[in-house]
Amino acid sequence: MFAILVPDSSAKALSRYTEMVDDVIRTQAERLQQASELTRVRLKEMDLPDSILAVDGHSTLPADLREDVEAVQISGGPASLEAELQQLRDLKRVNQELLVHTEELLQKEATEDTQFRSQFGTRWTRPQSSTLTKNLQDRLNRFAANLKQAGESDVKIERSVRENSALMSILDRRPIESAIPSLAKPMMSLDATEDAIVGTLKQSLRQLENLGAQRAGLEDMLKEMKRKDDILPKLMTITGSYEDMFRKEISKYDHICEDISQNIEVQEQLLRQIQAQNEEFSTVFNLEDYKASREKCYNQIQAAISKYREIKENVNEGLKFYVTLQDAITNVKQQCSDFVMTRSIQCREMIEDVQRQMSGLSFQDRRNSGPYPSVHQPTATSSPPPQETHNPSHPHPQAPYYRPPEQLSRPGYSIPPYGPPPPYHTPHGQAPPQPYPPQAPQQQQPYSSWQQGSYYDPQGQQPRPPYTAPNPYLHPPQPQPPHQGSGYYRH
Repeated sequence: MFAILVPDSSAKALSRYTEMVDDVIRTQAERLQQASELTRVRLKEMDLPDSILAVDGHSTLPADLREDVEAVQISGGPASLEAELQQLRDLKRVNQELLVHTEELLQKEATEDTQFRSQFGTRWTRPQSSTLTKNLQDRLNRFAANLKQAGESDVKIERSVRENSALMSILDRRPIESAIPSLAKPMMSLDATEDAIVGTLKQSLRQLENLGAQRAGLEDMLKEMKRKDDILPKLMTITGSYEDMFRKEISKYDHICEDISQNIEVQEQLLRQIQAQNEEFSTVFNLEDYKASREKCYNQIQAAISKYREIKENVNEGLKFYVTLQDAITNVKQQCSDFVMTRSIQCREMIEDVQRQMSGLSFQDRRNSGPYPSVHQPTATSSPPPQETHNPSHPHPQAPYYRPPEQLSRPGYSIPPYGPPPPYHTPHGQAPPQPYPPQAPQQQQPYSSWQQGSYYDPQGQQPRPPYTAPNPYLHPPQPQPPHQGSGYYRH
């Protein structure tokens, strides 16, 4: 459609003119940018306007340093370190208490096991606690060593906070610019021209600022003129040379280009003037000494930021360590609680088993060694013992040891749990009953509930068969090794 309405020659001429306008705008925009950059560099070399602001007490920080200070203050600053150190102390105390409580669980169970082992001798056949809890004790010892090492690190952190509190206190200044020294007037002045020098320099800086704003306006004028520049209607009606028309149309931008050139020239003159004024200002106000003290303040702020970040990182690492360690100790504590509960169930079962063994042996000894009748009493004919009725349809698999019928027929008689029972008193004229031949005890199953525990090691720790009580007189008990306790904490 455009090709139909606009002749080819006019379209090419329009493209050519557009390129010429773009070249003018691009060239002038580059000149404006170079002028602005030159101003920035020259002012920075003269330390302006910072030195003038310092006279009024409005010192500023470099942009990157100010961003670092703001990040420190947002995170709490040095004032928050004491609260975080208290968190470290609290977490350490919680971990220590948890570790001690876990250690006490194992020690209490080991003490009870040692007491029963001493009481029952070789009949107490289950493995010693120290052999089963070695892995748990090793882990608790490692936790204790980790806590000790972490405590030493905490001491170092607290010492670092105390030693660097004065250095880091500058970061708590709000605003941070208040920590920067101000540029004071000289103590002695002969002609009192300090205010005039400062006033003249400020005026020149304001003029330079106005030139910068003018340059921004000139660049906007160029862009706006290009937007409104439409020569297509003229191209459609022209009969002469396009070049003459281009020179005439492009000349519309000449006055803006002249304004740009004038702006740049005035700026160069003003910069030379400012440089001379600044030299006088530096001499009167002893600017070099001020720069040295200000640079020292910058370095102090930077050092405080570095030290704060170092301490903050160590504190965060300590908090993370204690939280992770607490989870690990809690896990081991649960394992120890399960172990103690399983051993407690096994202990009750084994006590009942040992009591039945001791009761069966005591009853056999009592029957075999009954008292002789008195010499003044007539000897009665002993009647044969009553025959025991065996009912095969009602077995008693849960009574592994033989219990004589007379034990069930005598009301009020009970076998004490420990020690031999009192002897029978044979009635007058009655012979003591003859003992029955001992019946072989039934075989008992090992402690299945303990074998299913996660801490049981069946290798070399299960009582060897047969599961019958050995005769303590034929096989005297061997001395047991002393119970070896372990652990970092002792109570």
